[in-house]
Amino acid sequence: MYKILKEKLINTTFEGLDKVIEREHKNHQDEKPYSCCRIQEGYNDYLKIIFRKEKINYFRNNFDWTSTPDEKMNCEELKEVQRDDFAKEIAPEIKSKFEEIFFKYKDSFLFRYKFLLVLEFDGEEALVKDRTYSEEFYIENKERKEELKSKMEAYIKEVIFEEKKAIKDTRESVVFIGNLFDFYLMGYSEKYLIELLEKISQVMKSVKNRKLEKEIKNDILYNLTKWTDNIFLKLNPEKVTEEQIDLYIYKALFQIKYGTYSYDTKFACEDLKNAMNNYSSQKAKQYLEKGSGSLADELIYYKDKDLECKANDVLSIVDIKIKNEIAISYEKALDFIITLLNNGFPHSYAIKFSSKSEKVFLDIKGLAKSSTHRFFRKILDFPELYDKLEIYAKTAMKEFEWYQDVEEGEKSLLPGSYAVFALGLYDEKYFPLIEEYYSRLDDEHQLAHQYFITALIDKYGVTEKSLAIFLDGFLSGQFDKVFKNLALLLEDEENKKLLIKELENYGKHERQTILYSIWKNKWQQKIKI
Repeated sequence: MYKILKEKLINTTFEGLDKVIEREHKNHQDEKPYSCCRIQEGYNDYLKIIFRKEKINYFRNNFDWTSTPDEKMNCEELKEVQRDDFAKEIAPEIKSKFEEIFFKYKDSFLFRYKFLLVLEFDGEEALVKDRTYSEEFYIENKERKEELKSKMEAYIKEVIFEEKKAIKDTRESVVFIGNLFDFYLMGYSEKYLIELLEKISQVMKSVKNRKLEKEIKNDILYNLTKWTDNIFLKLNPEKVTEEQIDLYIYKALFQIKYGTYSYDTKFACEDLKNAMNNYSSQKAKQYLEKGSGSLADELIYYKDKDLECKANDVLSIVDIKIKNEIAISYEKALDFIITLLNNGFPHSYAIKFSSKSEKVFLDIKGLAKSSTHRFFRKILDFPELYDKLEIYAKTAMKEFEWYQDVEEGEKSLLPGSYAVFALGLYDEKYFPLIEEYYSRLDDEHQLAHQYFITALIDKYGVTEKSLAIFLDGFLSGQFDKVFKNLALLLEDEENKKLLIKELENYGKHERQTILYSIWKNKWQQKIKI
């Protein structure tokens, strides 16, 4: 190969790389390793350079969903380069020069402690196999690796085990969990990683970490899925270890418990079936068929002439099949659920309800029409069960738990919600139950009970008893909703007087929140307090 041609191609390659580096410096001005996150030494650990059709394209991330390069250079000389020449003469020199740059920036934020350089070449002529080339080059700064590992170990001790500090922010959460799953960095076994993830999940329930609990669980699930797809499923099933299978199963269980979407459980069950069928996992088989095994058989299964009930604490599902549409059938189903909850069954669960009865739901616009919802609405047909329904509600209500058959967000509901709504709309004697319900709510993550409050207003109108229930309801969620039906009732001066009197029981900020919920920004024109 001509020396000038080779030099021209290599120079053009590194001109493009200089542009990539220059852009990174502009994006992170004045940053140093660990300056913005105490467990992040750098940003970049991957670069793919593709040489094809007189173009050199640079990709900083290994995303299979995009073909748009981060940088591109024109290089007419490529049409004169043959595959063998590129592989033997050009690629080694690119790798060597890149290593120089990597270690030149050893104290910079630019690179992580490791780097994967991928070179791909596609010539102009010959068959594909004779004109294409691809090779990966792994580079590592061992000193930087040990430094990062040391900082991670100190961080884990301080934040997770000693709980002296909270996780700072979303960025720190992403970096932390990403580093944990770097087996080469941390040197953890799959078994220890599972133990650590369980500890992290526990720590995130504390007051100082709670704001990031959802974020960190999403980060964990993302990395578990990434490990499953990119590492575990590519291993020879005959050579995987028991610990690797356990982590694969753990991913499925975590996805069932903390997944955001309805399909999360479906995909997780497919993983459990795969572990059972292709990896001969008896643990996965048990989880699918009976659950964790921590609950006695008589607790998780009941059958007689009226109904059949089956529960799985891993899948967090209670399967109820009603054979005889009478009160005793539903009473026994309620007893089954209450007993489960009192014996450690997950409060975040869903009911898979089977019945020949008509599909009816509570007369509350806005609630998701789920199988769980349908079951509790059906119980309303039997007034003799209302006391038992109240017992269920008090048993089921648990802070930071949710019914699992509606997607998280605007439709999510605390366990016991349907029972509370049904009883609350039946008789005001259940107002204390509603107050207890309000006290268990996570006002940042539940909005759906706003529809119940609207229905309460329509049901009871303005009275001394009902007003307190309405107003406490306004304070129980971050709704940004105007309850116009209450505003209409308050056009009556006697009702407005009752409101003014009731507001004396609230602080200034609470009063403003309440009045905003009735008249929005116009409340100062409507009332003087």
